[in-house]
Amino acid sequence: MKKIISTKGFLDGRLEAPWITEAIHDRVDFKLMVCYRQDYGEDIQVNPQFSYELLNGEVTLIELSYTINNPTSERLELFREECENFYELYGFVVDAANSTPRVYFCATDLYDMASLIHALDYQSVNLESIMCPVDASLTEMDAIYSPSGSYILQIPDVEHYSIKEGTIFIAPMAARHCTKLQKLDVPLSMLFDEDSLEDYPKGLMIKEWTTHYDGSPDEDDNDTEDEPYVDDNKGVAYSEDGKVLKFSHSAFDETLYEVPDGVEEIEDFAFLSSRQYLELSIPRSVRIIGDTIFGNGGIIVVRDK
Repeated sequence: MKKIISTKGFLDGRLEAPWITEAIHDRVDFKLMVCYRQDYGEDIQVNPQFSYELLNGEVTLIELSYTINNPTSERLELFREECENFYELYGFVVDAANSTPRVYFCATDLYDMASLIHALDYQSVNLESIMCPVDASLTEMDAIYSPSGSYILQIPDVEHYSIKEGTIFIAPMAARHCTKLQKLDVPLSMLFDEDSLEDYPKGLMIKEWTTHYDGSPDEDDNDTEDEPYVDDNKGVAYSEDGKVLKFSHSAFDETLYEVPDGVEEIEDFAFLSSRQYLELSIPRSVRIIGDTIFGNGGIIVVRDK
């Protein structure tokens, strides 16, 4: 049976998601405001807010709400219609009785949740870092993985478990149900530190593999581990000549980072270890930007000076 669960390991309560709110505002709202102007011939300013509710780690509600400037009854209704047309989601509601009048979409069943997740994903706002749908095909001995396989969300309560190869992250409370677990294998290239496992069984033995489980070496390892690099004071590694930003260490926890002048390339997965929504300021000297550079979403700003 399909359900939506928190990939961050959160259990209960209502949670605001400011990094998702910022991503929506940066990637979506300008297009939404342009559509409104085209359809109704006037400008509008909007501010989104994204939140969700959890019960036992399962998402029971997702809400996307907007406040607008000059929220007259007519403008609220026109904006509600624009939201439905823009997102292709039918169910936006006007809440004029609120102390701050707003237009919102509240999803409480799996169909509406999936529809909202798909609508945001279409607009390049991916929610997998905080929640995702899972079903029987994604479970193994009560293990739960995110659809892409990047996250393991729940470790099964068995004596010995090997996390699937290719997994990159582990949710903070993935072992919260484990009482039998005695040994955990962490695959090659997984971003892992033991502090990420809260409430794991006492005495748990963890083996971090430096090869594949079958003993073979990493096929993609072309001695890059031996390539020299220099760290800056934020935990970001650069080539010795300072022209290539290579990667960020697991301790990197910034929400704003400025790439120094003179850098020409940012490698693939450079900030994949970051769990923050990151604003990355880059100089005009950068000519190459790799794939999937953000771990939890982000925006690139090219500075003039």
